[in-house]
Order: sequence, then C-alpha cells, then structure tokens
Amino acid sequence: MVKKISLLGATGSIGTQTLDIIQSNREKFKLVSFSAGMNITKVREITTEFQPEIVSVINSTDASVLQAEFPKTKFVYGKEGLIIVAAHSNADMLVNAVIGSIGLEPTIEAIKEGITIAIANKETLVAAGDIVMAEAKKNNVALLPVDSEHSALFQSMNGENPKQCPV
Repeated sequence: MVKKISLLGATGSIGTQTLDIIQSNREKFKLVSFSAGMNITKVREITTEFQPEIVSVINSTDASVLQAEFPKTKFVYGKEGLIIVAAHSNADMLVNAVIGSIGLEPTIEAIKEGITIAIANKETLVAAGDIVMAEAKKNNVALLPVDSEHSALFQSMNGENPKQCPV
C-alpha cells in the first residue's frame, strides 16, 4: 500500500530530503500535496516531477500563474493554503518542515483530520507543545520526530539503549 504524503516546506533541507525519499521509493510513497515559499522555479520542478493534487505558495499571483500552467493541480496560497495542504483528506502523513510558528495551525488541523504527523518544525512544539500533544492524544494521532534534535529527545524519552546505537 502506498503511503500518501503532504509536505510543508518542500524547498528547505528537510523538505528536499523528504522529496528524495519519496522519489527513490515510489512504490511506497506518493506526494499528494506540498507547500513552498517563493522559489517558484522549484515549485514548477516539484509539480512536474510528482504531480501532486494540491500545492500552496505564499502569494495569490504565483498561485494564479501556476494554476494556468498546471491545470490538473489545485494551487492555493497564504496561511489558508498551508492549512489546506496539511489537512488534505487524501494524505496519510504530514511532514511539517516549515520554519517558525506558522506550522502550528496546519499541524493542529492535520491532527484533527487524523493524519500522522512527522515533525521537523520545533517552533510548533516550543510554542504549543502541550496543545499539540493533547490534540494528538485526543485524536489518536502519532507524532513522529524527523529532525535530529527531535529524534534524539524522542529516543531518550523512550528509553533507547545507547549501547545499541550503531554510532
């Protein structure tokens, strides 16, 4: 079964690594939606390569231009666009790789939709970790750390044995 992925922050470091994993494992993963900042050249490349259902950019002008170029993909924009991508009902997992607290509301909305969260956005947890964790528990949604700091903390809190680590 192919896992359908929504990705916030597709043009950043974690985002591009996520795209590499999806591209190398197409039998396991499909990109169904993503957001990107203002790198419209990269948005075009990602849209051509992965043919997602929904793409969010920062401003309405770029969304309109891209909509004309890619009529099979729905283009949205701004904060509302991030929420649409994050809570896309066709997604199994949201990878939140945006920078800053802008990732908080989309993450909450994805959790409410029952979408598993792979989080690399530490500001979401710093700003409202108690709210995010409570919402995840309430909706029985897994919150998985992606970034190195999150993963190390997650492993420590789960009692991972450092002697079993390969490094």
